[in-house]
Amino acid sequence: MSDFRSMFDDVSRIGATPAGGVDRQALTAEDGAARGWLTERFKAAGMRTHVDEIGNLFGIYDWVPGAPVVLTGSHLDSQPAGGRFDGAYGVLASLEAAKRLQAARVTGDLEPRFNLAVADWTNEEGARFQPSVMGSSVYVGELSLEAALRAVDRDGVDVRSALRGIGAAGTAPLDLRPAGYVEIHVEQGDRLERAGIDVGLVTGNWATRKYDIRIDGRQSHTGPTPMRQRMDAMYAAALVISGVRDIADGAEVDMHSSVTQVHGYPDSPNVVTSRVTAHVELRAERAASLDPAEEAFRALLTRAATRSNTEITVTRASRRDSEQYWPEGVRIAREVAQELGFSARELKTIAGHDSIQLNHIVPTVMLFVPSVSGEAHNEFEDTATADMLNGVRLLAVVLRQLITNSALVEQPAMRLRGSETVHKPLNCGFSCNAGRPTGSIASL
Repeated sequence: MSDFRSMFDDVSRIGATPAGGVDRQALTAEDGAARGWLTERFKAAGMRTHVDEIGNLFGIYDWVPGAPVVLTGSHLDSQPAGGRFDGAYGVLASLEAAKRLQAARVTGDLEPRFNLAVADWTNEEGARFQPSVMGSSVYVGELSLEAALRAVDRDGVDVRSALRGIGAAGTAPLDLRPAGYVEIHVEQGDRLERAGIDVGLVTGNWATRKYDIRIDGRQSHTGPTPMRQRMDAMYAAALVISGVRDIADGAEVDMHSSVTQVHGYPDSPNVVTSRVTAHVELRAERAASLDPAEEAFRALLTRAATRSNTEITVTRASRRDSEQYWPEGVRIAREVAQELGFSARELKTIAGHDSIQLNHIVPTVMLFVPSVSGEAHNEFEDTATADMLNGVRLLAVVLRQLITNSALVEQPAMRLRGSETVHKPLNCGFSCNAGRPTGSIASL
């Protein structure tokens, strides 16, 4: 077994579930243990370590005093009962690639123009704290530090307290200006496996619309209360869940939808549900395809409110537009894959990644390796060891190209530590009461 696979198996034991996955949600004790494990691996590799204010963990090779840094990495946090590969593979592949480049530098086979840092981004998954891609969003300036630190989980624990609880509260931003970013990830789909392709070269990302909704009805007895008098929030939720799927199924383009985190109150077997909260997502390759879907969603909420005699409010909304990754980076990755003898396919990422955020401020490259059967966000995630090792080789050579590449030197000014929202704000807050709009909600 390779040293890399042994290292991967080591971290997979942290938060391991009986079915072979991991439960390592952001800023839990398990996440803290994984961070501690990674910190020790950084130090063993001769890297300087740094933790910023939102808990992003970096291992850094300071090769060129005063020069910017090329970043690479992913995340160690997981979904509840998630898989071993999502995120963790990218962090460890980045560490392994960095170690190989350091060895080449020591022997004189590498003369870098830039420094190199491996990142473990905080709360990429968004399973415990919303929004997702939190750490990378704070880093690039699309989410304020204070807004991130105020985010709370279901138990009312905020990010600030959770960071302190696992000793992951840093004190200052990373002291090196970023010049570029490379992330490698398991595909989380079956496109590469079905086509028998070794590696994926990501050219852009799908667009998303995300909504948190609250449905307000009236608590009553499930027995004697006449059906005509009921204001059943759970019935309204069922209409929304079914209708959101219908919007995606009826779209003229490939569209994905979901309704998750459905929570009812008071959740008693003999009480009509008075309040439901839920999270809704719509995804498509192009942002323009989601405009009519959003209008259909508004109409759906009006119909559901009318039919159930409830009020439905959009309490939070966000958008992620479809954007292209650095074309020169795609070209570099394609040429490296050819040199290594790997078959490659260009494709877009449907899932969200930290690379989408970094792509807003620096030239960014995203690479995929195949996922067995396309399994993702569950305990059955798997990627063949040979594919994992292929990805490490590809990543190492792509990083080598970037840290010696003068094309990264002259880049537009970056906007770090910026405004308040993790994704571009979506002005769609509204309420429906028995089908009649009652006005806008507070500013998103």
